[in-house]
Amino acid sequence: MASSFSEAYKIILTELGDSLAKVDEEEVEHLVDRIVEKGNMFVVGAGRMGLMLHSFAMRLGHMGFGSHIVGSPTCPPIGSQDLLIVASSSGETATVREVVGRANRENAEIIAITARTDSTIAELASSVVFVEAPSTLEAGGNGGVVSQQPMKTLFEQSVLVLLESVVLCIMHRTGQGAGDMAKRHANLE
Repeated sequence: MASSFSEAYKIILTELGDSLAKVDEEEVEHLVDRIVEKGNMFVVGAGRMGLMLHSFAMRLGHMGFGSHIVGSPTCPPIGSQDLLIVASSSGETATVREVVGRANRENAEIIAITARTDSTIAELASSVVFVEAPSTLEAGGNGGVVSQQPMKTLFEQSVLVLLESVVLCIMHRTGQGAGDMAKRHANLE
């Protein structure tokens, strides 16, 4: 356990680096491809994970993509032409699992970001981005990344940075700069 701020942030950055270094570049590239090709996305996650995805949905909107947060009052129905991006460390979060099941029945494409490729959500997904950041709530270990941070914090941080990296990749691919995105930023704040 860290006894000072400098010790704590160094632990966090090291763990984050270890986790992200193990993400498969091809899985992320596939996510970027599907976002650019689909153009209309839905995102879902529970708790703090949901907040990470809300942030990503905002950036997708800033880049001009259709971007919807599942559960928001203005969320339209999902269909076969749409992409659902879901993040769940366990891949078994009940509310998220139900949303993924419904999207699957509507023939939407589903990309799951998870620490458990053997989970229900991963099995329902069209493709998976595996993030090695196991919850400290789980007993034992698999010899991989181990976190000193509480609960699912490392997974949440890893997903946030992964998705911010996706934003940079999409900006490059679409030739957009910060100025282009700023034009789409909310002006009623």
